[in-house]
Amino acid sequence: MVACEKSGERPDNPPYFPVTAGSYRIYAVEEAIYSSGTKEPKSAKWFEKEEIIRTKTDSGGVTECLIAYSVRDKPTDYWQKTKEYKAFVYADKIVLNRDNGPITSLVFPYSPVVKWDGFRYFELDDDDPRYGHLFHYEDLDKPLQIDSLHFPTTLKVTERSDTAGKVLYRLGYKCYAAGTGLVMDVQTDYDYLQINGDLIGYRVIDKGVRRVRKIIGYGER
Repeated sequence: MVACEKSGERPDNPPYFPVTAGSYRIYAVEEAIYSSGTKEPKSAKWFEKEEIIRTKTDSGGVTECLIAYSVRDKPTDYWQKTKEYKAFVYADKIVLNRDNGPITSLVFPYSPVVKWDGFRYFELDDDDPRYGHLFHYEDLDKPLQIDSLHFPTTLKVTERSDTAGKVLYRLGYKCYAAGTGLVMDVQTDYDYLQINGDLIGYRVIDKGVRRVRKIIGYGER
């Protein structure tokens, strides 16, 4: 459900999700997985590439993008395409149809008062970290520096933010740059250690996952 008010709405929609065929983005990904009974997390690093293969626009004005997803372990390895997925650009939203279902990533117009259920098409259990949270915009049209890359106009989509609780930590957000698309994706979900319902120590991680995906290159073929 999208909640939108007139106050604070922006009349234009900067291209935070460009749809040019041949455009690509390369990401470095770092992941740490915590398991119960194991003190140190299992860490992994790899690289991902997303490239728009082709686009088409129907008579209703909806643009469909076919996107190729590739991975490699090291910068010197060849890219291995593992799947393709589609993105649909509507007049009022962008929907990515990948993996387990369609995600409403962005809605228009961009506004700090807009809230929406990005996973409305999912059947999430109430113990899923994504359950019960509404997406919203922050830091509209702000500059962002990611290592050596500078993006003068970006926005942040906060998917969930519950970081002050005593028993769990939930934080998920994505950053998009005008003319580039997704430049940062942070997903962190921890459950703190308990024994027989009693917390052990202060914010001692029992289990969970932290995954950070940040852009390291982009362009057009």
